[in-house]
Amino acid sequence: MHLINKLKEITENNPTLFTTPGHSQGKIIFPPLKKVIGKKVFKYDYSEVLGLDNLQDPSDTLLKSQLRSGVIYDSKASFYLTNGSSSGITALMLATAKKGEKILIARNAHKSVINALILTGAVPVWLDVDWISDWNISNNVCTAKIKDHLDNNPDITSVWITNPTYEGIIADVAEISRVCKEKNVKLIVDEAHGALWNFHNDLPEPAIKLGADASVQSLHKSASCLTQGAILHISKNTSITPAKMQECLNITNTTSPSYILLASIEGAIEHINSLQGEKNLNKLLENIEKFKQKLQKYPEITFYDVNHDPTKLLFKLKDISGNLVAEHLENKRNIEVELNSDISLMAHTGIGTTKKQLDKLMSSLILAINTLPKRSSAPESGNYFTSAYVIFSPAEAFYKKSKILPIQECQGLVSKETIVPYPPGIPILICGELIKQNHIEYLIKTGKKSLEIITD
Repeated sequence: MHLINKLKEITENNPTLFTTPGHSQGKIIFPPLKKVIGKKVFKYDYSEVLGLDNLQDPSDTLLKSQLRSGVIYDSKASFYLTNGSSSGITALMLATAKKGEKILIARNAHKSVINALILTGAVPVWLDVDWISDWNISNNVCTAKIKDHLDNNPDITSVWITNPTYEGIIADVAEISRVCKEKNVKLIVDEAHGALWNFHNDLPEPAIKLGADASVQSLHKSASCLTQGAILHISKNTSITPAKMQECLNITNTTSPSYILLASIEGAIEHINSLQGEKNLNKLLENIEKFKQKLQKYPEITFYDVNHDPTKLLFKLKDISGNLVAEHLENKRNIEVELNSDISLMAHTGIGTTKKQLDKLMSSLILAINTLPKRSSAPESGNYFTSAYVIFSPAEAFYKKSKILPIQECQGLVSKETIVPYPPGIPILICGELIKQNHIEYLIKTGKKSLEIITD
């Protein structure tokens, strides 16, 4: 525990610091904030004081910590991210794509990929994903479609996929990797929701062990890390060098990282790699399985379990709106789920999810089955990830002139905006894309009145 121990050592030494941060280890704290989070956390909030190393050029404590993580994850190198997986996505695109180069991207990519396209000037070739209408969610990528795109676009230099999807659906990364290697293109995997995968045989295999060149994982999503903590891995077999990766991360990372957050990243990894972490993860998966088994006696509830991460509880109640169930859970039981639609809901679990929490959710769902009214009309479902008609790359669109028009007048024009419902953070409409009727219908449903469109 290189970082954690160093923070403890420095604090116990009680140095007098004429450095940032300005609160000077908690000498001045806004009283209401102090009541919420206490004073102790401020004592460990340092800048790059002697012994703490530098995230932009690690050579001591941080380097040792990241090298240990690389051993744990069996990577060529692993890098701590203090701005979530999003910063890692941008850095990876800077490291692997040049301005004007084509990259194949699954249409269910996170908004951070769009931001990376704007910054790098790379040109997307969009890979459609199928829609699972009876769950109102997107499927994961199809390997055959990736192969077809690579056959038809020999100038594509890399493939970008999200695995698992936000709802937990798993792609065949091993086969996709094989196809990419045949075509000599890199495979980059947004594995933000797979932070537990390296540590249990009943969970899917992580991407860099299946042949991907690189991946990002959000330790804050399912491990015991503070929000924003994530990690980036490059595989032992990739041509991406640690030096190049560090250079690109230095463009996207802050020069003033939080050492509390960095220590949280280290601590999350150390915990989940420990015997206690293994015990906690075993217990989580055991509790999830018992939760599902107990609800099997209720035919009104169905769980999605096809190529699926078990820590994502994706379910629906027969003839009851998922939105109504979510409202019931929140208003009647003070339970908030990660995602809901008119059809399905997704309850996210992590290393800290307890049996007590799952039991409360179970009793609340049983109450919903017995008390909520059945739907009087067909559920709303629609695939808004239709084939993208790209007029301008996101980088080109970003600098185009524009004007705002009423939403009803925008069909057939080119969007200046990227529309991203959150959750799950997947764009419905991307800047530079032709606006279609299904976009208009969706935006009207969300209450949007106008849209910025490109005029030149």
